Formats: sequence, C-alpha cells, structure tokens
Amino acid sequence: MESTSFTDIDALVRDGKVVMSADDGTVVAAVQDALRAGRSVTFYLSRAQAAAVKAWYWTPQRVESRGMEPVSREERERITSELGIKDIGPAHSNRIACECGAQYGAFEFVEQGIAEHGRKAVDAVLDLEYAYVLRVNPVTPAVCSVCRTTVIVGHEYDMASRYGCSRSEGSFPL
Repeated sequence: MESTSFTDIDALVRDGKVVMSADDGTVVAAVQDALRAGRSVTFYLSRAQAAAVKAWYWTPQRVESRGMEPVSREERERITSELGIKDIGPAHSNRIACECGAQYGAFEFVEQGIAEHGRKAVDAVLDLEYAYVLRVNPVTPAVCSVCRTTVIVGHEYDMASRYGCSRSEGSFPL
C-alpha cells in the first residue's frame, strides 16, 4: 500500500469517518447487519462483495415487489443530454409516482444527486473503477422534481452492469 493511501485513510478518520478492512465474509456480514437493523450506512465495496450482498438481498420476489426494471435507452440518453452526465450504461431502477402525478426514476435520481452533491461528485462516483458505492437504508428522501415535495415511497437504483455484476445479482436501495 502506498503511503498516500494511509494519508487518505488518516484524513477520513480525522473527519469522523470509519475505514474498515476485512475479509469478504466479514464485510458482507456488516452490510447484512446494517440492512437488517435499519442503520443508514454508505459502503464502498469490491465487486465481489457487492455481488455477494446482491445475491443475498435481491430475491426474485423482492425485485418484483419493488418494480425494478432496466432503465430505458431513452432515459439513459436523457440523463446524458439534459444533465450532462456521461452514459451510465445499463442500469436498473424502479419508478415511483408522486401525489402530483409526476414520476421519479433514474433521471430524477441523477438530477437530485447533482442538485444535492454537485456534478463533480456524481462524476466521481461514476468514474470509480473498483469500488461499488452502496447506500443502505438512506436518510435522503426522493424529492419530486415537479412539485418539490418528498416522495414517501422509496426509489431504488443500481448500475449493475457498470460494476461487473449481472442483472440476476440485482440492485440496491440508495
């Protein structure tokens, strides 16, 4: 490990973050524990760790009950053309309806991410080569882009193929 990696770790810990290093089974168990306990955590997983958690979490019944579907080519193109985000590749998302009648899906998720975190942060996540970002039990609600109200039902989104995981491995709540 290069010394700059330790410097990065030290800076994260200084800022109140935790860095965990463990075998895959321990990391997967930590994710499962957070999901079951309802704790809000962001994990930066390896592809293998993400695939293991996805295989456990996204049962066919859960995929069906959450309405997960591939993000259409048209919606991916809209994300690129209207939001200026490079092609996200194959992705999966559910669509939820706001009380005002508007829909919240992958486009709105990326749009909200840019509004809350900035384009550079969204690009940085999309540029990760080895890490899979997994938000578990997030506290950030979906916000309707039309009426600006909080959408009560949860939106879920995943870029399964981008991270080398097949669709059968599923997706995650963000």
